[in-house]
Amino acid sequence: MGQKLKDPSIPSRKGTVRMYSNPKIKESAIDWKSTRLEFIAGGGATGFLGDLGGQNTPGKPFIFDYEPTSTRYSVSAGARYFLREFQAVRGYLTYAEVQGSDQLTEYPNRKYRNINFKSPIVELAGIYELHLFKPSYIHFAGANTTKLFDGNRFGSYLSAGAGLFYYNPKGKLGTQYYNLRPLRTEGQEFDDGPSKYRSIAVSIPVGGGVYMLLNHNITLGLDFGMRFTTSDYIDDASGYFYDNDAIRARDGKLAAYFANPSVAVQNVPDRNWYTENQPRGGSTSNDTYMFFQFTLSKSFTPSVSNRDFKQSKKRKNKAIPKKRRRSLFGGGKDKNKTYNNNKIKKSKRRFRAPKLDFGKRRKKQKATSF
Repeated sequence: MGQKLKDPSIPSRKGTVRMYSNPKIKESAIDWKSTRLEFIAGGGATGFLGDLGGQNTPGKPFIFDYEPTSTRYSVSAGARYFLREFQAVRGYLTYAEVQGSDQLTEYPNRKYRNINFKSPIVELAGIYELHLFKPSYIHFAGANTTKLFDGNRFGSYLSAGAGLFYYNPKGKLGTQYYNLRPLRTEGQEFDDGPSKYRSIAVSIPVGGGVYMLLNHNITLGLDFGMRFTTSDYIDDASGYFYDNDAIRARDGKLAAYFANPSVAVQNVPDRNWYTENQPRGGSTSNDTYMFFQFTLSKSFTPSVSNRDFKQSKKRKNKAIPKKRRRSLFGGGKDKNKTYNNNKIKKSKRRFRAPKLDFGKRRKKQKATSF
């Protein structure tokens, strides 16, 4: 458990008293339970992998088609509870924003399609964590507030879980954003069209992280998580172009524009790319988003000190003079009755204003003539 400790001692009136040769260390299999509950807050970046934008090539799987300029933000809060020493569950509530645009790519088929979106993400997830290693410390028996680091401050874990999330894609026209789901841009709810998609879907978080234990049970960490989803409509693009005239007749000009924004782009190489029954999105895979966050967690339990243990030096107790000992402990009598306490002396020397009350003044009587 590290270096051998020196013999501790405490001072007394008779001199130095030795307590034990080495301090007893608490080696309990359940010592981790004292810090099993933690509260977490995090913030960082959010990335989106969907059907819009991407690299300047045809769509690629996983993160190879990610466009960094579409990065947005995310904030989270939750709690972690250790079921076992190296196994924990975490409940997390996250608010994030994702976005994508065909104007961010130079690949012709997507660039001239001209679709854009942004959407909030509100996710509630339960995550299981398998900790590969954790910070280690020694814990002195009989002193639950005395914990000292023993070499390692770092920890690492792998995570996976499940959750629900809310999304609401919006498209930009000019300087305003419009809700795309009510516009049914792919002919939803036509007899031969797809069904209207829901605004709530399932997410499957998979990832991991590293962390460092600081003083007072505060942990600073990095957490990364991919979110595989059951929806392909986070960006409002999944299937095929529908008859634009039918959409305009049913839902209006705004719906017709967002169903096929390529009409606002000049010099389109081939407008047949964006006609009825042509691919509007990639229906072979669902949308994915990811979080990369800095986390800060705290366990409201006895603190862990970040200082190395140092044995205090032996101190000899100096003898107390008999006269001083009597005055401190109330023993003995003082024949002269002098005041040895400075506070009493000062109180006796305080100035007191003299009394100037010499009685009542006699009223002057008027002389009366007879």
